[in-house]
Amino acid sequence: MLEFFRRYQKYLFLVITVMVISSFVFFGTFSTFAGGEERPDKSIGKMIDGKAMMLSEVQKLARFIATDRQDSMQGRGVPPNFCNDGVIRYDFIKDGLANAIVAEYFDVLKPDFESRLDKAKRYKSYAHPEAPFLSAKTVWDHFIPDLNEEITALQAENEVKPAIFSHLEKLYLYQTRLQPEMLRQILIYQHRQYPWLTIDQRLSYEDLAIFGFHSASDWFGHNFVDLVAQFILNGAAAAEEKGYQVTLQEAKGDLIHHFQETMTKLAEAKAKPEMNFHTHLRMLGFDEKSASEVWRKVLLFRRYFQDVGDAAFVDKLPFKDFAGYANETALVQSYRWPIQISSAQDLAELQFYIQAVSGGKDLPKSVLKLEEVEKKVPELVQKTVKAKVAEVSKKQIGLRATIKQVWDWETEDKNWEQVRKEFSLPQKTGKEERFKTLDESGKRSAIDAWARERIVDENPAWINEALAAADLQERTWQVIGDRDPALKADGVYYRIEELEVVKDKHILTFNEARDVLSKLVPKSEGEFDKEKTLFAKASKEALSSLQKDPKDPRWIQSGTDPVLDQFKLETKSQAILRSSKEDWMKEQAFMMLPDFWSPIHVADHGEIVFFYLQERKTNTAPILDQLAFGKETLSADAKVYATERLLEAVKKKHAIVIPVQKEDE
Repeated sequence: MLEFFRRYQKYLFLVITVMVISSFVFFGTFSTFAGGEERPDKSIGKMIDGKAMMLSEVQKLARFIATDRQDSMQGRGVPPNFCNDGVIRYDFIKDGLANAIVAEYFDVLKPDFESRLDKAKRYKSYAHPEAPFLSAKTVWDHFIPDLNEEITALQAENEVKPAIFSHLEKLYLYQTRLQPEMLRQILIYQHRQYPWLTIDQRLSYEDLAIFGFHSASDWFGHNFVDLVAQFILNGAAAAEEKGYQVTLQEAKGDLIHHFQETMTKLAEAKAKPEMNFHTHLRMLGFDEKSASEVWRKVLLFRRYFQDVGDAAFVDKLPFKDFAGYANETALVQSYRWPIQISSAQDLAELQFYIQAVSGGKDLPKSVLKLEEVEKKVPELVQKTVKAKVAEVSKKQIGLRATIKQVWDWETEDKNWEQVRKEFSLPQKTGKEERFKTLDESGKRSAIDAWARERIVDENPAWINEALAAADLQERTWQVIGDRDPALKADGVYYRIEELEVVKDKHILTFNEARDVLSKLVPKSEGEFDKEKTLFAKASKEALSSLQKDPKDPRWIQSGTDPVLDQFKLETKSQAILRSSKEDWMKEQAFMMLPDFWSPIHVADHGEIVFFYLQERKTNTAPILDQLAFGKETLSADAKVYATERLLEAVKKKHAIVIPVQKEDE
């Protein structure tokens, strides 16, 4: 079912959008904007062209760009703007302009980021109180694997610095991909897969947005949105000084296009609301003229910056030479050890392993017989089995017990003594007193979870029923020697069918035995020199031999004995592009002449590699993809450069005022 949500998440989002938008229309959200006494306008400063910057102009533009058609649904006062195709989201955050602006005005924005960091640190994403595995975190891991890591990174920050904005902007974009209302529907669906689990009523009303943030103002603060609005106004003024022109009719046409584009997507999802262009503008607090005036400034700014970006990539011809250079390929034959040693503990485990499988201390040229290794270290000899396995945890089975059953069990005379001793509770006689003691203990969740597992112990039939209902999945695992091939894990029950041995007893390779060795070898924290490991020393001898015979069987894997092969070099033909990611092999390959051998490279993570450079050649493949990538990269860089120059002019002329209003105004 999660695949269904993943596949159709855009359409589900649109349906949810319609529901929320309809509520705004029905209740007349426009009145929240249009009602009340109209305040007199005033000049708050001058733009870079010397004209007055009016407070109303900044406020209107800020309000129009504060939400766009991809914002999460709030249902509490600010609807998404279907006419805004993402000014802050794409023009500023995706293209990197926002970072330059935040860096320049960070001191002004710092209090806003402090409050958001404080809220982020106190934030706990939704999780079912009785079944923590049913959580927002689990759903995010499935749909957006990097999101939880970004939240953790932000919460780990102890100082308000520009990196805070970097975390916030990534999370702002991530939330676009899985809206809070869609998250709610997924969680409700998941809850229903466990019929014995009570639906958490909080799901019907709790705000599931990350940190409770929805609009750009929520994420970055009103000062940030006002700052962007003023930057756009100054950019539009600079554009007009350079001769750019946009009419109100053009701006109106662009707004209608964006609105109709959104309506088309809603219609495709069979969720088009009864709303036209003018109704939507009124809902936002604008009429056709005021919206067009605001958008005209955005279009002037965009055209100016779009031309700046395009100018960085005008002619394709010079880039043909660039593409030829970028696509130059080095063909190499690489040699590397399959075992990587990066710590004193790794080294201690390797020495233990070598002694166990060969009886020596140096890199072995031969290994002991299986029976000898098994006699010395049985854990290093295992067989591989395969079966269809159903599994269910005691914790999961315990959720079958209702809250009433759990509380009754805890307060019964025959069980209370166990509960009291396990959680250091005072002796109580009556059920009501015991219940009150549990509630006031501060350990209620832990006690309930513990009690559920004891109830499972008393109801073995539940285990059989849960296993009978669980799906069978094919599993493969290792079994030591002649031991029982049963699976074992604390608090987990298994049903095993169609068990078979797929690989008879064999000596584990070093990499396969890492978990075993970590338990057998005492912890070592001695000094470690990556240049003096067995493989680093052997590499010099190997390189010397291979320069004479590149297929020397003393050093090259044969493919017949995995235990012995792990002490020989893997060899592979590789094509390395000059434009590939920075690494040692690329840098070395394009400094060498063909038909030469590289020096030995020992990486920090323990990899040891060297290579033979066969030839270098130019790739004559079509360069359209490279041109597109180059254009996008150079365009973004050019826009950021233009932003920095415009900011210099703006600051010199004091053409940005933050905050635009004092708190008492």
